[in-house]
Amino acid sequence: MSADWRARAACVGEDPELFFPVVEEGPLCEDQVAAAKAVCGRCAVRDACLEWSTTHIHVGIAGGLTAEERRAARAESLAPRPGRIRQPSPREDIRAAGLALLKRGESNQDVAVRCGVTDRTVERWRAAISA
Repeated sequence: MSADWRARAACVGEDPELFFPVVEEGPLCEDQVAAAKAVCGRCAVRDACLEWSTTHIHVGIAGGLTAEERRAARAESLAPRPGRIRQPSPREDIRAAGLALLKRGESNQDVAVRCGVTDRTVERWRAAISA
């Protein structure tokens, strides 16, 4: 995604602090969140901002959502749905490969090197096999 959408965002020229509440709860937080979301509500590039912020901004208000709302939206979009085939993540693929290597008798050190993980991760995998 091209970053040129940022130049057209409604928040350009706004105080950046508006989008990062100084308190985490209560009326002050609610007022600040509402003010930030009002800016997002009139933004022509809100969808692009929301898409980008879901993976790049972990705090504050962006794309019209708080960090918690973005996390929830991302989790919902990744949730299994009837008829939708879930693809395993690269991490799951690496874990599966590591478990297979351990079951074949490979050493922890060899598995860690081949899978690109720490020795501690391999120890957890081995413990999962033993459990």
